[in-house]
Amino acid sequence: MVTRVRLGIAATLTAAALYGSVPALVRGAFDNGVPAVESSFFRTSVIAVVLAAVAVARNASFAVPRAGWKSFTLLAVATLAISMTYLAAVQFIPVALAAIVFYSFPIIILIIAPLVEGHSPGVSAIFLGLFAFAGLAIAIGPGFGALDPRGIVLAAAASAGAALQAFAGRAISRHLEPAAFGSLVHATIWLPSLLIVLWLGSGEIRSLPGGAATPAGYACVLALSLLYVGAYFFHMQSLTYAPASVVAPFFNLEPIVTIAIAALVLGERLALNQYLGGAMVLAALIVSSLLSRTGPATG
Repeated sequence: MVTRVRLGIAATLTAAALYGSVPALVRGAFDNGVPAVESSFFRTSVIAVVLAAVAVARNASFAVPRAGWKSFTLLAVATLAISMTYLAAVQFIPVALAAIVFYSFPIIILIIAPLVEGHSPGVSAIFLGLFAFAGLAIAIGPGFGALDPRGIVLAAAASAGAALQAFAGRAISRHLEPAAFGSLVHATIWLPSLLIVLWLGSGEIRSLPGGAATPAGYACVLALSLLYVGAYFFHMQSLTYAPASVVAPFFNLEPIVTIAIAALVLGERLALNQYLGGAMVLAALIVSSLLSRTGPATG
């Protein structure tokens, strides 16, 4: 059991590092003519095919049993929500700020998990939640008038989707291998993603050849698609080893990677209150990860 939990943590850290590299590439693609929702659509297309090939190579079953349909549906809804909101948020607010808002989801999981399991969250979880959300208020509040509210709402919606994704992914992993259900989920959201792209693009995919996209934009889309394939696989694999409440806090590596890349590559600089609020959120995530490690690990 301990070995499986450690494997879950290792898979989570790998996924976090890969996920953390994606937003900056989405911003790079956007700056080079590829709308964020189209980046999401292309990566959805790539991962559906790649994970299907992996599942076939493993002789994995693609049949979703009746007992797994609810969790599969919730996972598809959550994945679509994240794909269409978090990446779109970076078009309206700085990448680093979007990351601060989005990565409140491990705290949401920490609070909700005990309720799902049928008992109260506990004083420590409630305190950490309040501390983290106070950090979000500090990061967003003072400069809210200068921020595009669409970016904040999109990042918050993605955070809620990520919390749902963790619970649904854990549940469906009891019925299917990660490569199989990962491929099926992305195949399921492929058409809705395309419809959203066409709706926002007035009936067109704007980044197709002949549009505004540059070679650099295409390179960013290819890179973020490949990184997402690896990140999603390790993310879902982690949920087969350990419960969401155990592995989720280790995603605190993800915002650190995202913010560091945004500063080093994109040259983003946040306001002092945003750094302070972000530090509070990260501190809450670190403490929650320590609590998870000292608590009972069941999988």
